[in-house]
Amino acid sequence: MRGLVAKAGRRRRRRNVLLLVSAFGATLGLAAVASGDDDAPLLERQNLTGDWNGVRPLLSAHGFQPYLTYIGTLWANLNGGEQTGVQPNGYLDFGFDLDLAKLGTWEGFGAHADFHWWQGPQPTSKLIGGVLAMALSDWEAASTFRVFNLYLRQAFDHDRWVIKIGQIAADTDFMISRYGGIFLNAAFGDLPSQNLNLDAPVYPLAGPGVFGSGHPWPWLTGRFGAYTGDAGDDTAGNHGFGWELGNNAGYTFFSEIAAKPDEGDRPGTYTLGGIYDTGGSAQFGTGQQRRAHYELYLMIDQTLIANERGDPALGVFARASGSPQDARNVVSLYADAGVAVLGLLPGRPNDVVGAAVSVLRFTSDFQEQTQASGAPVGSGQTVLEVTYQVALTPWLVVQPDAQFFFDPAFSRTDAQAIGAEVVAIF
Repeated sequence: MRGLVAKAGRRRRRRNVLLLVSAFGATLGLAAVASGDDDAPLLERQNLTGDWNGVRPLLSAHGFQPYLTYIGTLWANLNGGEQTGVQPNGYLDFGFDLDLAKLGTWEGFGAHADFHWWQGPQPTSKLIGGVLAMALSDWEAASTFRVFNLYLRQAFDHDRWVIKIGQIAADTDFMISRYGGIFLNAAFGDLPSQNLNLDAPVYPLAGPGVFGSGHPWPWLTGRFGAYTGDAGDDTAGNHGFGWELGNNAGYTFFSEIAAKPDEGDRPGTYTLGGIYDTGGSAQFGTGQQRRAHYELYLMIDQTLIANERGDPALGVFARASGSPQDARNVVSLYADAGVAVLGLLPGRPNDVVGAAVSVLRFTSDFQEQTQASGAPVGSGQTVLEVTYQVALTPWLVVQPDAQFFFDPAFSRTDAQAIGAEVVAIF
């Protein structure tokens, strides 16, 4: 299971990927300048490497949109947790979108593929001793290259109706918070409750599935997805195809209804979601077969203040999820909430300052199981994050960050960590 820390048996490698990112980025940037492939100044480009001397727009005109992003992270645990120390890591994310209509097929037909590679050990396991569903970085995973999403996409009526089929991660389309997305902790991505209770395909593992969405009215969106119930294990040997398919693996169904009432310059999105899992392969927490499981969640994203241009200046979010089932589940309740301030400093309209808190509660069944195994956990785990996202250029974002872990699941010692993430779009 992806969400919990395995305290032994994981190979760990240390790399100073921040230096690698800097050197690689500088080399590509100088090459782009030397070739004159983009008339825009280096710091004003949308991508570090420009338009590749006209190749990028030519590819786009023929329906091919490639992308490559490199993310460097550096974390230091200052006190408590598993141990103090510093850990650098890296994350490579690349892929493409293909508009097949530009190649002669029917309108709205396309394909998508993306790949990723987390490089280095997992600092949440090494330094904090917490659950990976609430990891320091939402990219944290086993160190390996993986094939991720691979799917065909058909849109109708200018994306009013969309169908996707292939290898899909559910959190590509579900559990997404507009303001929660600025935070680095994994808890503010896909909900830790489903991450720990189920083996459904969510980052870092995708699996066979089908997804559909529709906008019957401009203010209402419905989404539905059906996926394998066993996406595999987050291990170095799983390169993206470790999933199982069939009745023994089980099936997981996601659904959401999202309403966006017209609030003028203070828009909000209110989402009600549900998850049903038929049960199947062994679950991490208990080692027993999963029973049929369901949970509900509610998400709110609300703009409170807009600036003179009508853009958000202050926004808040809140999410809550839970399941009444205790047996063979890891999490009973989960909730998070936060605030984001955009353009707080004069002359920095694209910067974001934020603070958020995440609270998770374990089931009594899971606590009893871990107690019997000799590795008891507490009643839950809480994380407080304070962050500042600095948009230096359209292709470079630097984000210093501080996170406070209260009663981490496995170390049981409060921890205070600081770090930074650097994102370069090539």
